[in-house]
Amino acid sequence: MTGWLAEHMTAHGGSGILAAVLLLPALEAALPMVGVLLPGQTAVVLGGALAWRGHVTVEAALLTAVVGAVLGNLVGYAVGRRWQAWVLAPQRGPALRRRYTERALGLIERHGGCAVFVGRFVAVLRTLVPTLCGATRMPLRRYLLWSVVSGAVWAPAFVLIGYLLGPAGPG
Repeated sequence: MTGWLAEHMTAHGGSGILAAVLLLPALEAALPMVGVLLPGQTAVVLGGALAWRGHVTVEAALLTAVVGAVLGNLVGYAVGRRWQAWVLAPQRGPALRRRYTERALGLIERHGGCAVFVGRFVAVLRTLVPTLCGATRMPLRRYLLWSVVSGAVWAPAFVLIGYLLGPAGPG
């Protein structure tokens, strides 16, 4: 999967790489059902590896990843606020999804903004927390603060991982 993604990212040059580093994390956080299937974090790591290889600058990969993370979180938050009744309705899906949703709601209720920060680093929570924060009506200003802080820590961490693995990675 990573080889295929790296090949398609580099096929369009630096703009293709940055588009993937922006869009995949944004879609991952914005649309919970789609986010489970899209490798947003993988795209950010590959962006770092491709920066090591000189396809893009590290700064561009970092900035693009932060913007993608924050934009995705804001769209996910807006979806949760808009469709609150549907999001918080008794879950009719698989038991595993219900369990993750219940855990994410408990995390949000107990820890508020810290849940946004922790959720950015945990794959399943990264797709659920933004929507659930909107559905539970977390104040937007507080949510945005935690979203920016978490994105500003998450993006450099994973771009750096990719950059350090750059010599061994695809591309």
